Amino acid sequence: MGMNDAMHLAMHPEMIYGYSIWAIAALVIGAAVLGVLVVEGCARLLVGLAFRSAHNDVAAALVGVIGTTYAVLLAFVAMLAWEGFEKADAASHAEAAAIGAVAASLNGLADAQAMRGAATDYARAVVQVEWPAQARGDNVAPPSPPLDRLNALASAMQPRNLGESNLHARLLQSVSSLAAARAERLRLADSTIPPIIWTTLLMGGALTIVAASFLGAPSFGMHLAMSSALAISGALVLVLIVALGNPFRGDFRVSSEPYVHVLEQLQATGPS
Repeated sequence: MGMNDAMHLAMHPEMIYGYSIWAIAALVIGAAVLGVLVVEGCARLLVGLAFRSAHNDVAAALVGVIGTTYAVLLAFVAMLAWEGFEKADAASHAEAAAIGAVAASLNGLADAQAMRGAATDYARAVVQVEWPAQARGDNVAPPSPPLDRLNALASAMQPRNLGESNLHARLLQSVSSLAAARAERLRLADSTIPPIIWTTLLMGGALTIVAASFLGAPSFGMHLAMSSALAISGALVLVLIVALGNPFRGDFRVSSEPYVHVLEQLQATGPS
């Protein structure tokens, strides 16, 4: 990733998922270490070692408070990102299960071939159209022609006896559950970490590095090593937040495997 890419990324943070997570990790860690070198170098030039050493007790307490506060903030945001990823993964499994439930509800109903075809078309659209669109960051329109067709066909069915009436009620409930699961997936796909949180995380990291430069260590190399280790530890958590921040984008996005499995089952049990 070159300088131009980094500048473009800074102006358009949503483009971050267009790069490999390893490239993002290298950029974030490299920026953190570079920040340490610049800040520590300026501190050495502007503030004498003897003056900083005389205030080490106060500086150490300040670094402890700022570092602890930043660590808590990082942990909180990372936990939220992980919870969002887990919800998105659960939503994808729930939607795939809902597709299977619709197909299972058709057993015993007459003239169910058209509905089975609509269910197959729905699973195919998710795998081949919607999932790649979400990975690119494109908005997926809430209306789904296959789902609309499922609703229309299910509503138009006329049960011929009590048994079919029960099966029909179960089918309507399954289609409704599928619509709710789809809405939940689309909602989670639009949920991202707000820019204000990213700004706070970056400013907090910069403040932590600056606070560490107040310490007066006799060895400049050892001071750089310790401050770099502190900066890298925070950068690694930032990379984790980036990887989990949008569960449907990036190298570690939620898998479409549940839908693929359901699609294969539907294609194997009847014509699409």
